[in-house]
Amino acid sequence: MKVLAVENNPKLLKLLTHLLEKEGFETVSAEGGEEALKQYEAHKPDIICLDVLMEDISGIDVCKKIRETDKRVVVLMITSKSRPVDVEAGMEAGANDYIVKPFDLKDITSRMRDVAKGIISNDTPEKVGESFIFGDLTVFPAQLRAERGGEDLDLNFRDVAILQLLHGQKGQTVGNDALSAYCWAAQASEPEKAVQWYMDQLRKKIEADPDNPVLVRPLEGGYIHE
Repeated sequence: MKVLAVENNPKLLKLLTHLLEKEGFETVSAEGGEEALKQYEAHKPDIICLDVLMEDISGIDVCKKIRETDKRVVVLMITSKSRPVDVEAGMEAGANDYIVKPFDLKDITSRMRDVAKGIISNDTPEKVGESFIFGDLTVFPAQLRAERGGEDLDLNFRDVAILQLLHGQKGQTVGNDALSAYCWAAQASEPEKAVQWYMDQLRKKIEADPDNPVLVRPLEGGYIHE
């Protein structure tokens, strides 16, 4: 799923895009309103995270311009302006939600997952109930979750992609290079370290005992699901 991140502050833009990419979103970015409109036309994202205060064109005007032709894309305004009148202006411009800075990273990821699940449900409702068995887990890709004994486990797009790849090659070792190429939109600078770090995080989510993994076992040069 593609996200356009628009932020006037370069450091915050880098943080936001890194956070989104870690969640498995495909991202494009812009540091101003004019660039945001160009990136929107070029990439037609599913979601726009839109700063309000920018030097050239405000996020309010960017949102209004986009809404002239596109009612589908989800627009999340992210700004330090928190007065009720500011929120009202953003919603009237066509925003779907309004996030106030400084924002909590966990809150952003949670809200982005909810938005993504809503888009999937609206665009491809037939996929919402699809699932596959992964050891003692039932994985629901379109719902970004897994279930074990009635307990829900939250997943993101990259988690789901990894589990689908390992499920499709059950009993076979999947190498670090294959995991990096399949589950990362861009090749990581150090793929083996990136994969190892991420698999450690995934193991904490899905294994009943992360120190003694049984669903996904590390092997030399890769991982296996048996």
